[in-house]
Amino acid sequence: MTLSEELYFDITVEGKKEELRRFASYLLSGDLDDFFPISDEYIAYDDEYASTPEGEVTNFVFTNDDIGIEIDEFDPEEFLDEFCRAGADLDLRGHLYDLNDEEYRFVSPAGDGGYSDASRVTRFNDELDEEYYEEESRADQDED
Repeated sequence: MTLSEELYFDITVEGKKEELRRFASYLLSGDLDDFFPISDEYIAYDDEYASTPEGEVTNFVFTNDDIGIEIDEFDPEEFLDEFCRAGADLDLRGHLYDLNDEEYRFVSPAGDGGYSDASRVTRFNDELDEEYYEEESRADQDED
């Protein structure tokens, strides 16, 4: 898949505070500038980030807030190869899309330097998802 014209992204990055700090430094280091220039404005820390103790889990959202980045062509898989490898200790999930509504959704669980195309993953947590789907099914039946 190739995205074109303008790039948009919205990626949730979750993990221990010190790992988030390292990953944010990596993002701002320029290592990914071959794909597009990255600004600290793209990192939106959770409201509780500052008060979260070291070693505790928190998050930030890596997003360009629907302000498109002009691109000719963008290969999301090539970008995610590097992005997810650098964030291997973090839980990464989100989507990248373009002006033409072409979209690539992905998930990369903590401890895995790879990623999965979320459109091919139907359930992330089998036990909890099964419970959710059963509840939804009962609610739909109750409405009928």
